Order: sequence, then structure tokens, then C-alpha cells
Amino acid sequence: MNKKWLVLLPVITLMILLLPFQSAEASTTTEEIQEGYEALFNWPPEEQPIVSQGSQSFEVEFIQMMLVHFDHETEIDGIFGPHTDQQLRNLQAEYGLIVDGIVGVQTWTLLLDEYRAQLFSAEDALSYAEDFLNNEDLVFSSDGVRHTDDSDNVFYSIKVQSQELIDGGGSGTVGFYDVYQDGTVIEAHPK
Repeated sequence: MNKKWLVLLPVITLMILLLPFQSAEASTTTEEIQEGYEALFNWPPEEQPIVSQGSQSFEVEFIQMMLVHFDHETEIDGIFGPHTDQQLRNLQAEYGLIVDGIVGVQTWTLLLDEYRAQLFSAEDALSYAEDFLNNEDLVFSSDGVRHTDDSDNVFYSIKVQSQELIDGGGSGTVGFYDVYQDGTVIEAHPK
């Protein structure tokens, strides 16, 4: 064998080993949704970019974060590699979507709806209820439990009390309301 090859062979092998491969390890072990992707709400799912293996972008980073949220572990690096492709296909199959490894309208809808739902907090619900009922005497509280109705809409149950009735020695409870992510407030029964 030529001496040049003996010198080049270890260098080539080292270069191949150092090539960036997407690992199956997640860079985060949390399922918590990270803020900072709200700009994606500027466009409806049908106007989002079509994303597939080979893409590298802010959108890919969001998709990877959501995959981790849905318990489909992948590295969050903004590079749509083979592992992200497989995890996306697993998610699509799990939710009855077309299993093609492409983030199109249906997959964008699933990811954006879930992201929006996770960002909706009990504090948001309390604020919606306060604005809706608009009464200085009322006190609002929530147990902080996020509920989902039969149509997969997210809401919080809010208890409303009258401060005047509380001060008079009563429980002060005047009603219960379900407050939805879109700001809808509906009178309800205690949960």
C-alpha cells in the first residue's frame, strides 16, 4: 500500500467520525413547553412552511421541542435529520395523521394547537373571567387544573365569590365558570 494512503487513512477515518450525526438523545429531558415560538402564530397552519428531512430552521427547532413534549425524544438542534423524521412519523401515526414525515397543514395544526394550549395558564383564565364579569366586588380563584372538553378545547374552572358576602360571614360563592383558551366564559357547575 502506498505510504500516502497510510497517512491519509487515519485522517479520513477521523473526519468521518467527526461528521455531525443527529443523535437519538434529547438535549432536554423536560416535557415543558418553552416560550419564544409565538411568532409562528402570525400564520395559520396552511401558510406555515412545509418542513421535512433535510430542513434546518427555527421551525424545525419548534417541531423538535413539540416532539419532546409529546414524548417522542429527539435532539433539539434545528436540524431535521433521520431521527426527527422517525419521531415525527411516530407522532403522526399516534394522532391518526398521514404518516409521511412531512410537517404539512395537519401536523402544523396539531403542533400549534398543543403549543397554544400549553401556553394558556390559570392566570390567563382568571383575567378573562375578571374582564367578562367586570365587578369590583368579585374574587376569582382557580385550582390551577387544566381541563379538556369533549372537543379537546382547553379550559380552567373558576370559582367566583363576593367579597361583601365573605365579609358578612358567608362563603361568598356566587358561581362557577369554565374559561376557555379563546376567552369564552361559560357558567358551569363545580368540578
